Amino acid sequence: MTAVRNWFRLTVGGLPRAFWHLWVVTLINRLGSFVLIYLTIYLSVVRDLEPGTIGLLLSAQGAGAIAGTQFAGVLTDRWSRRKTLMLSNFAASVVLLALAFAEQVWAMGVMLVLLGAALNMARPAFSAMITDIIRPADRVRAFTLNYWAINLGFAGAALLAGLVAGLDFHLIFFVNAAALAATGLLVLLKVPETRPVVVAADPAAAPVRVGRVLVRDRVFLSFIGLTFLPAFLMISLETLLPLQVTGSGLTEQQYSYIIATNGVIIVAGQLFIPRLVEGRRRSRVLALSCLFWAAGVGFVGVADTVAVFMLTVLIWTIGEMLQTPANSATIADLAPPTMRGRYQAAYSLAFQVSGLVAPVLGGLGMQYLGRWWWAVAAGVGVVAAIGNLVAEPARERRLAAVYAAEARAAKETQAAQDDSATAPEPVAPADRRRDDTGELAAVR
Repeated sequence: MTAVRNWFRLTVGGLPRAFWHLWVVTLINRLGSFVLIYLTIYLSVVRDLEPGTIGLLLSAQGAGAIAGTQFAGVLTDRWSRRKTLMLSNFAASVVLLALAFAEQVWAMGVMLVLLGAALNMARPAFSAMITDIIRPADRVRAFTLNYWAINLGFAGAALLAGLVAGLDFHLIFFVNAAALAATGLLVLLKVPETRPVVVAADPAAAPVRVGRVLVRDRVFLSFIGLTFLPAFLMISLETLLPLQVTGSGLTEQQYSYIIATNGVIIVAGQLFIPRLVEGRRRSRVLALSCLFWAAGVGFVGVADTVAVFMLTVLIWTIGEMLQTPANSATIADLAPPTMRGRYQAAYSLAFQVSGLVAPVLGGLGMQYLGRWWWAVAAGVGVVAAIGNLVAEPARERRLAAVYAAEARAAKETQAAQDDSATAPEPVAPADRRRDDTGELAAVR
């Protein structure tokens, strides 16, 4: 029992209250995310759309996601983290209600563009807020806990959405909209603004161009490129694994059991990851995660039973569990404090672009290469692992410099607080009154 208490304390202890408010925001948001789970089925069953039309509508949502993320990156840095997060949730809530009543394809397309933009506006703001309030040593742990909340919420949403959709498909929109409004209200009431106070720049100094800073940041750009490769594998699995499973003679219901393995493993095991990787270089953790991705994806090509497919899911899920918190913490550390929103937005592009590229290349690969496509995909994971090891020296030097600078800033802040606490109280001037002659005299 003592060991369990110690593990629990080391896993969740020592994090600020603001983080737990954000954690609850994540959990409620994901518990109510019914529409994303059932959107394809809704468009097919309720709206009776063809697969090609559905694909175009989902691509429209992806285009909106790219635009919304980049716009939110600017808002997060220049306006407010907190207000951007509230705007995202409240706007998405309204758009979902409008989407529920959209009947024409063009109207659904417009609503899905707006929905993709509104939902993804939260990403840069949310990640920047966690980075602002969590010290570097605890960031992997914090992002792990947040990722666990995401998967716990999605697991609950999958169960609840099925029950709600069985009553009336339109209810999934109403419940999802209510959850988004509730999270926006929770941010309004409980989450403080975390955006760093920017010291006024010297008017004579040249303005800082964030785009130029990003383009010249080679360590950051290499990290984004290496993030794109496992993201490509992730999207390939999301879009093509159902085809591989059904093409092997298995049913859609058996596929649901197979893919459910992913959520079960993450919910059961994600909280153990921080202790396993504590003190290890993140570049090596990321390289190891890419090898798990490669192995899991590669074995998909030879799987033909439910048990073997579940084994492949187990393997690549371990890669996912290692990668996600390490990635989030690394990008948080690489981003300058005043540019965290835009760095997070640029980081999100790795996943959003892979969402556009992977289905096309993967579909063509499966069409012309068959099962051998998965061997090619495994090679992508191996390349990503090697790339992380090659990038390790420059990345670790950059991170070491960031940690040293943050430690110096913390010491200077503490020293200033100590000086103000020990400074002698100023001597108040003697009280004075006028004497009978009208002259000022000290009151003794």
